[in-house]
Amino acid sequence: MQPEDSPFSNTTDLKELPQTLNGTFKWLIESPIHDLCTIGDECAKKLPVQLNSAINSAEKHEIQLPPEFVTFIRTPAWHKHLRSVTACYLNIASSVLSFANGYLLRFLHDQQDCAFWYLYLNADGTDHCVVTSYEFFDANNMDYEISELKETDFQIQETSFERFLAKFWIENEILFAEYDETDPPDIEDKFLKLYAQ
Repeated sequence: MQPEDSPFSNTTDLKELPQTLNGTFKWLIESPIHDLCTIGDECAKKLPVQLNSAINSAEKHEIQLPPEFVTFIRTPAWHKHLRSVTACYLNIASSVLSFANGYLLRFLHDQQDCAFWYLYLNADGTDHCVVTSYEFFDANNMDYEISELKETDFQIQETSFERFLAKFWIENEILFAEYDETDPPDIEDKFLKLYAQ
């Protein structure tokens, strides 16, 4: 979903990506596997149940979650290729949340629960983007009124789930290379420079 097709006015710098993105995640599968700080470890046992609950919730609203999202969550071996310098972890809300003529689904937390990432799906579920917020929103834990949610509470991070993961991988691997002196991501120098800015 392009920013102009979304309800959100806040957008990060959407940069060119080096990977070929076609839903197969070939670019990710061919990257190194890691033992520490990977995004699937924290809630590994819960993720299948969480995903099934989210799928059922979406179906009640007569929409489907993005196939690339479902495939990725259902393939825990792929999670080992993605690590986070802030110990972000997958943790999926059990229900979609109606918002701004569409739906939100929280799927990623940072370690200290200071930032959260959400899928935003349009009204019929045919398009989506990834947004982030410093606020925790959950359809099953409503300690606020739905009217309190504002589009300005969110910032678009990427125009699709796979694009978000590709960006996340590059940015974090660059940071690990800087802090831990591991190998930088295997991408062209121009992209290393672009994402190191």
